[in-house]
Amino acid sequence: MQLPTTLLYAILTLIPPSLSRDEDPNGSYNASLLWGPYRPNLYMGIRPRVPDSLFMGLMWGKLTANEQDLRHTCDVSDDITHHGWDVYDSRRGGIQSIYDKSSDMMIKTSFVKTSAGPGAGNWALRITGNTTGSKSKGQKTRMIFYVGKEDGCKECVLEAAASQQGQDGYVETVNIHSEHPELGTAEIRIPRPFDVDGSAKPGYTAVKSLQVPKEKSIWEAKSLFLEALSSDGNNLANDPGSGNMHFVQLIFQDNFEFDILYSSQSATVAMSSNDATKELNKTIESFDAKFASVYIPKPPFGTEAYATFGKTLLSNLQGGLSYFHGDAKYDLSKNHAFDEAMPKFWEKTAAARKDSKPETKGPYELFSHVPSRYSFPRGFLWDEGFHLLPILDWDADIALEVVRSWFSSVDENGWIPREQILGEEARSNVPESFVVQYPNIANPPTLFWIVSKAVDILQGTAEYVGQKSHYLGSKEEGKELITELYPKLKKHYEWWRRSQEGDVEAHGQTRANVDEGYRWRGRTPETNFASGLDDYPRPEPPSITELHVDALSWVGVMAETMAKLARYTNNEADIVTFQAQHRNIRANLETLHWSEPDKMYCDAFVSPSDNHRSFFCPKGYVSLFPFLTGALGPEHPHLNATLDLIRDPKHLWSDHGVRSLSPDSPAYGTAGNYWRSPIWININYLIIERLLDLASREGPLQDRCREIYIELRANVVSTVYTSWTSTHTVWEQYDPLTGKGQRTPGFTGWTSLVVKIMAFPDLDTKSGFGMGFGKGFAGHFGAADVKGKIGWAIKEAEEQGTWGAGGLLVVVGAMVFLVVMRRRVVGSLRRMKRSI
Repeated sequence: MQLPTTLLYAILTLIPPSLSRDEDPNGSYNASLLWGPYRPNLYMGIRPRVPDSLFMGLMWGKLTANEQDLRHTCDVSDDITHHGWDVYDSRRGGIQSIYDKSSDMMIKTSFVKTSAGPGAGNWALRITGNTTGSKSKGQKTRMIFYVGKEDGCKECVLEAAASQQGQDGYVETVNIHSEHPELGTAEIRIPRPFDVDGSAKPGYTAVKSLQVPKEKSIWEAKSLFLEALSSDGNNLANDPGSGNMHFVQLIFQDNFEFDILYSSQSATVAMSSNDATKELNKTIESFDAKFASVYIPKPPFGTEAYATFGKTLLSNLQGGLSYFHGDAKYDLSKNHAFDEAMPKFWEKTAAARKDSKPETKGPYELFSHVPSRYSFPRGFLWDEGFHLLPILDWDADIALEVVRSWFSSVDENGWIPREQILGEEARSNVPESFVVQYPNIANPPTLFWIVSKAVDILQGTAEYVGQKSHYLGSKEEGKELITELYPKLKKHYEWWRRSQEGDVEAHGQTRANVDEGYRWRGRTPETNFASGLDDYPRPEPPSITELHVDALSWVGVMAETMAKLARYTNNEADIVTFQAQHRNIRANLETLHWSEPDKMYCDAFVSPSDNHRSFFCPKGYVSLFPFLTGALGPEHPHLNATLDLIRDPKHLWSDHGVRSLSPDSPAYGTAGNYWRSPIWININYLIIERLLDLASREGPLQDRCREIYIELRANVVSTVYTSWTSTHTVWEQYDPLTGKGQRTPGFTGWTSLVVKIMAFPDLDTKSGFGMGFGKGFAGHFGAADVKGKIGWAIKEAEEQGTWGAGGLLVVVGAMVFLVVMRRRVVGSLRRMKRSI
């Protein structure tokens, strides 16, 4: 007798994850983020969150192939048809699958971390390769693992040794010894590979130690390896010793498996292959149980297939968590052209940039997720707020550590670079025109959402069921963190208001507040990169009188957040200021940006020829920003017109999601067609979230919001899921006509928001699965949720015929008991823990 899958998930959901052994915020918990696959531009690249330390990577290729074809960096030109984490948790590790079509081989990299004591902890990397077709029978594969020491690591020691056996001097075990001021002493051991039957795996292993001179880039491991290979006559010599770069080459025929074991001297037990296997199994079990509690998909997505899809999305978002360290290039010239205060300002700024003499500053550090390991393996400011929305529910402390890292880069004026491109390796992946950052350029301040939601949890107005949190589990620790962040957020908010201010007075609206109008800097004809919407149509030619409705909406998000933080931290004077600014912003959205003839919110400008104020109203995402950022409540007079715009198939609505621009716009599908028709998941997520909020509140349009929510949620999830099943990846954007994914593959940044969308409640009462929601609706079950889940599970059991009525009643009774008593039981257990 087998429990129906949905019933099993429902039971798991009622068991809080906060009781598992690995979630106490002690020393080992904090050390769990020290090591990770934090080099996102590589298929597998490991390093610690410590500057000037060690870095590791993996390369592979057919032995008979051109050595230049070695796989190393994530490259869309590689013949890799499947690449991504099947399971991954940032604190524990997981399994990544890579199907290399040219080698006809499935490669899996399993990475696990353990904390055997208060120190740096241990980790293991297991690499397996399995040929998938008869044509590759007998194929030889070259695998290269390397360890390097960064130039700034003056006190570091890195030495390699190889124990050899037999007359042929076969390398039995490779040992790499390291010493570092912060990481301590450690050993990296690569034991002799074994077959599944326990016999020694035949092959050839060699270790090559190099001292790479400073004039060469030590992070360019592939080039350095090919140089070493060439100098050895294409047969790497076994030559271990001291050096700042060590290559370990293993050659296999057909299938293979080998381990790389890192053991810190501060750990009580060294890492072994058996430990790696046990920890890997525990990691998978832990991930599955935690997913069932935090992100189980709700109807109509309550199948194992959708659960697997959700796990993949969440795993790859977490697998993009990265650590960067290095210098950055900024233009700090304070050239007046960057004020963009004169007619044809874009010509003057272009000239200033051409004559720019960027300064190299730093080094700086950043802990951040990346949008895509292929094309965007670096930190993006506005992307990161979207990335952290799922992470906050899953592991709040990671989300808050990332927020803290980003705000540590606030300069004395309050500016944060919109792209964090730190060091040579990061710059190697960026077009030259985007490398230099300019302190007049802003970006949507999405990180304010994360801090705001954290305060909601601390104040008890939102529920949290993710990883046990050091910050959110203690009001004292939480308040200390928010108090630390508060002046940095305030400084950035004030910089934003100064640097992006617009000329409200030029519009001659006597009812408007002259302090609350904004214009994105960095505008050029046809582009507006600072806004995040790149080529979305704006008034042409650009004008210094422009007022951008999305910019004002973002300032509203910041003002609302700052008022909440001021109340929470007892900054009484600031409360009054921020509340007044927020009220004025809401008023100016109507006074400056609502076009009654067009029935939509629009950018505004004043024509230089006749001094006439005009609206610029292409129907699309920009006009939705007051709605997206929460300015339109249930009774708002313009809510219905905004819903009309969203739901109209002649304009934004499609069977695959809400498109970025209406087909009636002359710009639709033109030029680069980046934000000029495609469906973007981050904006669709915001629409769905707002619809859910409005559907939960009394108002004349509550039913309409619920209906659109049900449709759009189903369309967006179906689009991304269908594309994923056929392409094995998720994409940067989706075609509004076909629903096919396009542009960048592996875009597991904000496209992973689909995992939250699936976990949102089902409001379709016709299906019988309507699940309701209470406070903190996203990602957990309230009593109504459980009722719907049980009904759904019983229906499945009846269809499967696997459970009788009596058995189901017992299980359902246990579930009801759990949902009623779980808080009391958990509270008692926690009190018992504290008393021990």
